[in-house]
Amino acid sequence: MDKLLTRITRINEAIAAIILAVIFITFILQVFMRYAAKMVWLMPFPPIADWMTDLEPLRWSVYLISLLWVWLIFFSCAFIVRDKDHVVFDILFNAIPVGGRKILGILGAIIMIVFMTYSLLPTYEALWESRLMNLKKLQTLRVPFTGDKIAMKWLFFPYIMLMLAVIVRYGWALFNTIKSGPLKDAHEKLDQDLGTKAGDR
Repeated sequence: MDKLLTRITRINEAIAAIILAVIFITFILQVFMRYAAKMVWLMPFPPIADWMTDLEPLRWSVYLISLLWVWLIFFSCAFIVRDKDHVVFDILFNAIPVGGRKILGILGAIIMIVFMTYSLLPTYEALWESRLMNLKKLQTLRVPFTGDKIAMKWLFFPYIMLMLAVIVRYGWALFNTIKSGPLKDAHEKLDQDLGTKAGDR
């Protein structure tokens, strides 16, 4: 189980790294295309200079960067960022006895599961089945194979993934809290086990 979780984490990190690399390359390309005509003097070779003069800014690059940035944030929060990586104010939580922390951990996990589950269907309908989200398109960004404009709903689709991931993660946290103790202790144990397994490899 630990090896499987470690592999899944590594795959998710690789996906996030690829998305970030595409964002960076697109940004550099965007800057180059925008200022190429003004940098012709750096290339005193007629073929290259003529080519750089004819270049025009890439309008679609801004939309691609925006789309990928939203995807990167929600994907990373859903599958990479651990609970202990978030900023938390846990002074009171750590000050109470273990039994109290266990109760708070169980209540916190149940609240997250209930609220996310309760809002999942309305959020899905608002983003995915909304006529407005289907009609509204990203203006200059198109599907590579079909040439169709991309519907706005795809910009927010990773939020649905985040909600599902939160439900699963807190379901697992609820199970661990009931079985192994306070939520923090269960997470620290899981992170320690994963770190040990990764170090052994």
